[in-house]
Amino acid sequence: MNRNDPAGSAHECTGKAVDSPMYDRLRIAEIAEGVGDPQCYKGKAGGPPRFKVGDRLRVKDMPDVFYNQTPGYTRGVAGTVVSVVYESPVPEDEAWGRIDQAEWFYLLSFRHADLWGTDDPGTYPDDVVQAEMPERWLEPA
Repeated sequence: MNRNDPAGSAHECTGKAVDSPMYDRLRIAEIAEGVGDPQCYKGKAGGPPRFKVGDRLRVKDMPDVFYNQTPGYTRGVAGTVVSVVYESPVPEDEAWGRIDQAEWFYLLSFRHADLWGTDDPGTYPDDVVQAEMPERWLEPA
């Protein structure tokens, strides 16, 4: 049972994150009310983005303990920043109820051949894959 929902009526989720005293299922809704998510985090990343459109960045190959949204197939691969998209809590922090610290998210473009090689006869040299990820996963290439 969730300590923040003693009656257990609002949801049937269980598990470490949900049972944490830090978990509050309505907190994001309260923060985003009338503004939207991720717009409610605008200006909360603690400064300007570290990277800019056109930068070549490598995705760090960091361990993930519980949850993240950084695609595994991008780890260790260099891509190009297409857009600085927004500020928001990182999914792996958000999963544990840590939603009060935001960081920048970037849309990166990766060459298909850099991700999976040229083994596929249907691969064209200009094929790309785009993925969005938080700043902590990125470093200059």
